[in-house]
Amino acid sequence: MRCALLALACAGAVGCGGDDTTGTPEDVDVSAGATAVVAILNPVVNEPHSTGVPAELGDARDGIVVAATPGGRDITADGIAVVGAPAGGVELDVAGATLSHTIQAEGDVVDAPIAFSGSAAAFFDNTPIRYAVSEASGAIFLDPSVPMADLEARLAEDDRVVVLRPGRYVGSITITGRGTLLYGEGFLERAVVIDGGITVQGEAVRLRGLTITGDLASRGNDFGISFSVVRGNVSITGNAGAFVRNVFCGETVVPSSNATLLDNHGVAPLNDLPPVVCD
Repeated sequence: MRCALLALACAGAVGCGGDDTTGTPEDVDVSAGATAVVAILNPVVNEPHSTGVPAELGDARDGIVVAATPGGRDITADGIAVVGAPAGGVELDVAGATLSHTIQAEGDVVDAPIAFSGSAAAFFDNTPIRYAVSEASGAIFLDPSVPMADLEARLAEDDRVVVLRPGRYVGSITITGRGTLLYGEGFLERAVVIDGGITVQGEAVRLRGLTITGDLASRGNDFGISFSVVRGNVSITGNAGAFVRNVFCGETVVPSSNATLLDNHGVAPLNDLPPVVCD
């Protein structure tokens, strides 16, 4: 199985970048507030994917050195490498193939699915994906003591970035804001659990690093979700958006128009589900 469960762990609290070259899965977490690029090398392209596949897409996923200049370096494990980098222009070197990217602000986390042929590399359409999850960028940090009504009120604000600290948030959530981001810390341990469902009514909403015990439904365009588990059913009826490294345990409907779908379990051809996650 090309996309193992452990590769879903890129949203937690372990430091990244530096000079780590072990490639161990424990190195793939990113704390909110750290500035890092999460390189996702040669992801499996799900069948509903409709935004094109770079000619550079290959099969190599593991043991590939990814380095940022300026910044750190890492070796891919299960297709993932995490490198620290400062804000500004960054050159990513993937085993000698180079890509350029601009990190907009300190504290950004960037998910970067990369096609790599051995001599050349390219980003997929609709990526890299930016998460402005630092206090300096205006993100707010909440913990499980927050009343759900207060959490929903924050998620009704346009362009609001909400970072959830580890814990269980009991109750279903409706997101009505546009351009809203809900980001869970500590996904290595699946540390942020929404004990209920999530309904998204606003457009351009994004989720990352969540375990959702109930259903997920989105009606707006440009919805996206990454590094998350949905144990209920998934119904995404809007168009476009990017879906990266999720596990969808129940019946799943995702967009087929202008949508980027990579490394998602529960979506063909990755029909097998990790039993520990979905039980």
